[in-house]
Amino acid sequence: MTAQQLKNSILQMAVQGKLVPQDPNDEPASVLLERIRAEKEQLIKQKKIKREKNSSVIFKGADNTPYEKIGTEVRSIADEIPFDIPETWEWVRCSTLGEIVRGSGIKRTETVPSGMPCVRYGELYTSYNISFTEAKSFIPAELDAKCKHFSYGDILMTLTGENKPDIAKAVAYLGNASIAAGGDLAYWTAHGMNPLYLVHVMSSPYVIARKVDLATGDIIVHISGDKIGSILIPIPPLEEQERIVQQIEELNSFITEYENIE
Repeated sequence: MTAQQLKNSILQMAVQGKLVPQDPNDEPASVLLERIRAEKEQLIKQKKIKREKNSSVIFKGADNTPYEKIGTEVRSIADEIPFDIPETWEWVRCSTLGEIVRGSGIKRTETVPSGMPCVRYGELYTSYNISFTEAKSFIPAELDAKCKHFSYGDILMTLTGENKPDIAKAVAYLGNASIAAGGDLAYWTAHGMNPLYLVHVMSSPYVIARKVDLATGDIIVHISGDKIGSILIPIPPLEEQERIVQQIEELNSFITEYENIE
């Protein structure tokens, strides 16, 4: 097994609740999601984010089958659930968590040696990995004023790429400044999750397979924010998300050290 295959196995175990033990003292994910829904409603009223077109609520019926309610319609989604998760976890559509916002077009020729920070979509493939705290590109203040901006904890994702497995690559922004988001890039804001947990989920074999199914094109691959929003992801309690992130980081560090020895 290669180092990358091992890392993929770790991510898959993580999203299935098999990487770290569950703690009965953790606040269940269902309570976390209720709080996030309430916070999201406040942000919508304050016009800080937009309401999604088809608001989704997923729950278990009396027959223990997962159902989804969109508007007044309720349907079984048992055929969409790919694997079992722990009792304290929940399934949600990505769109349920905050808002996925498309950035503004920023051309390479519009960047300058110094100025206001920005991130262009191609840089997620070439300059950033799991997370970052500072931008490596800049634009003039007058262009920055026309752009959309992401902030601490937001997840950046590519909407254009060269192959389907790498589409919608996710990177967490953990810096303090507000940064302009380029076109063909989306940022996931007000999600209420541990940002690094979401990055690992979006990099897991399960979600990569879903992105491959949803992406279009061959030479140039595209995916929309709406399609990303339709993906079902597993949500653990917030405390467990932190333990998962820590365990992934420790294991990946061990694998990297082993690679260097080899």
